[in-house]
Amino acid sequence: MLETIWWLSFWTAIGLMVGSFLNAVIYRIPRQKSLRSPLWSACPNCHNRIAWYDNLPILSFTLLRGRCRNCSVPIATFYPVIEALMAIIVLLLLDAFMIGCVRGGLSASQVGLSERIVLDWPILVGHIILFACLLAMSAIDLEHYWVDIRFTNLVTICGVGLHMLWTPGHSLDWHRPWESTAVVSIFAFIGLAIVWLTFSIWMHEEEDEEAVEAAPLEAEQGETTDAAKQRRQPPSLAAPPRTAAWICISLLLVLFAVLLLKESGDVPLRHAGRAIIPLLMILGLVIAASTTSREADHEIAEAIDEESETARRMVLSELLFLLPAITFGLIGCWLMSLGGEFATRVSEAIHTRAPSFGFSMLRNWQPFLGLATAISGYMIAGAMGWTIRIVFTLAFGKEAFGTGDIHMMAAAGCVAGWPVVLIGFVLTCGLALFGWVVTLPFKRTRALPLGPWLSISFLVVVIFADFILQWPVVERVIPVVEYYFLENSQPAILGGIR
Repeated sequence: MLETIWWLSFWTAIGLMVGSFLNAVIYRIPRQKSLRSPLWSACPNCHNRIAWYDNLPILSFTLLRGRCRNCSVPIATFYPVIEALMAIIVLLLLDAFMIGCVRGGLSASQVGLSERIVLDWPILVGHIILFACLLAMSAIDLEHYWVDIRFTNLVTICGVGLHMLWTPGHSLDWHRPWESTAVVSIFAFIGLAIVWLTFSIWMHEEEDEEAVEAAPLEAEQGETTDAAKQRRQPPSLAAPPRTAAWICISLLLVLFAVLLLKESGDVPLRHAGRAIIPLLMILGLVIAASTTSREADHEIAEAIDEESETARRMVLSELLFLLPAITFGLIGCWLMSLGGEFATRVSEAIHTRAPSFGFSMLRNWQPFLGLATAISGYMIAGAMGWTIRIVFTLAFGKEAFGTGDIHMMAAAGCVAGWPVVLIGFVLTCGLALFGWVVTLPFKRTRALPLGPWLSISFLVVVIFADFILQWPVVERVIPVVEYYFLENSQPAILGGIR
């Protein structure tokens, strides 16, 4: 019992602290404020520095009765909601991976929760980072219809590193790539990296030139620039209503208690029941947030209409940027199709075991297998997104899928695997359509931010992945996709693992 209380408290605290940090990120990034300066928080109304004891997640909000200690102005309900949501998401992941043990590829050790966490903490932390970034991106997307790819870059870097750490024997049931798929993905990733580095250097030089040219103009028109920045400020963070905060906090406490009882074995509670209710609450919050009318709703719709004349030309130019990745991928496919010594060496390299250095987590440590898992998930999920964007934009003559959403799919594929992204995207289409119909009476706009719907769909699929993969339709689709698109007509080399 004490062991369970400790771990539940630890991960809940992690979720609350991450949520508190996300509040600063969500508030500052759209306002073009630095995350490093100042390092402390301040009241948006009176601008007084908030003391540490008034900045404790949820607890301070409750003790202060939702008001600033200095000016008594109500604290935006947005803050405790994000903190509670992040903690709930952490507990849902902990339940699926470590307590309910409903995900394949993770330890189902009967020794205790500590043993399971010690063996599989990298994959849990990877998913926490993924959904923390998805939560921040979704909140910003709801306000502004844009996605900051610095979040997805962070997820990708962490996903690659943590997957390289996590290859214990039982994790081989996690979705692993064929050797041929791994080689094609790594080659394509190299091509993509070359384009990204070249483009970044070029854009950096252009930005420097524009900054030098614009400096005198800004000095002469300082007031006009300030006024423009003021107009770009996002709406107030007063929504959602106070009731939503108390519901989130109450649900967090209930979920904590339910997981404690489940792990202690006192009450036989089904995983589906304790996961569905929080997910429905998150869905309700997204729908409620989507009903708020914002200036960005009309601005994004107008921007899409204005760009419709050049939409096809735009995606064709993007296809040119993807050509090096496609070319490198085809080279990798050709090399693997030759078979022989090259294919054998690749298989041996991917499954090379590194020393464990006495750590139980590093038994059967195969870092290149972890690297191949992360990169193949990233590239396959990203390829899905780019295919959807290019094909539907060419077909309809309007931007069909945002590049920010593609980065979200690729990052999710890096951590959770491409099957999660594939199923999640299908679920997103249904949820987004449902959300658009529900919010239509409140928002007379055709625009719909897709980021929140992608995020909740990925969360649903991550939690119920094994259950969903047993559906007859999914059982047929995933192997077909693997056979025709991912195996490259190659058998598993030396008993390679998918």
